[in-house]
Amino acid sequence: MLADMGAEVIKVETADGETMRTRPPVRNGCSTAFGQLNIGKKSLVLDLKSPEGAEAIRRLVANADIVLENFRPGVMRRLKLDHETLRALNPKLIYCSISGYGQTGPSAELPAYAPVIHAASGYDMAHLAYQPGRNRPDYCGIYHADVVTGTYGFGAIASALYQRTVTGKGQHIDVSMLESMLTLTVIELQSSQFAVKPPPRPMFGPTETANGYVMITVASEKTFQGLMGVIGRPDWISDPRFSAYAARRENWADMMDGVEAWSRQLSTDACLVGLSAAGVPASAKASLSRVKSIASLVQPGVSARG
Repeated sequence: MLADMGAEVIKVETADGETMRTRPPVRNGCSTAFGQLNIGKKSLVLDLKSPEGAEAIRRLVANADIVLENFRPGVMRRLKLDHETLRALNPKLIYCSISGYGQTGPSAELPAYAPVIHAASGYDMAHLAYQPGRNRPDYCGIYHADVVTGTYGFGAIASALYQRTVTGKGQHIDVSMLESMLTLTVIELQSSQFAVKPPPRPMFGPTETANGYVMITVASEKTFQGLMGVIGRPDWISDPRFSAYAARRENWADMMDGVEAWSRQLSTDACLVGLSAAGVPASAKASLSRVKSIASLVQPGVSARG
């Protein structure tokens, strides 16, 4: 993201390179996932434990705007490349540290990767609560913690760059994966402190059609009324079980059973046509290959850099 904004980004790797370079899928000997994550960056091989490698970093830092590191807290200090040391070389330096649990606290020096943070943050168990009839958490396949934390780091760096135009000084940014993941569970965090009764059926789940599933989102009175018109139950708009939001939550299973009685008679495409015409937010449960084909139709000829 920094490279897309015009920054010259230099990625420092060991002689062996990071393991993502060999992560499938591979095209012409190169990982396409690594390519997507590192487009726009330059690469530099350095041994940070060697005097020569550390000196090379110090020379770069003298004229750099930003240093971004994601070692465990304490590692950069041992290498003498920590914020306090490098700030002496460049007082305007913005030094961003990304770690599992933050730079301070009892868990600061624990090793962490995204799946570990998903578990430690309560995210996995919170997500499980929306899966009726299941008691085993999902496998971790998509690394939300990595993406979310990197995005928060980007936002913090951009803010620090702006603040520097006023103060003339850099700063040390501390971004933890744990805190980043906690921002994804606002409702769950708040509900855990109160006796909040969950609806008998999760509010946002797959609705079955004759040949698949759609996701329907009813999040306003307008969309609720539009949905009732589509499924042929306009009388439910004034039905005391559904007419007010609080009552609707209590009787959510009954309402969605009625919606599903309608949707099961139609194909996914036919459901979406009716829902779209009524302004009800909905989508088919699409595979990534379908998403790719849709994107190519929406933005033909757009390059990876946009």
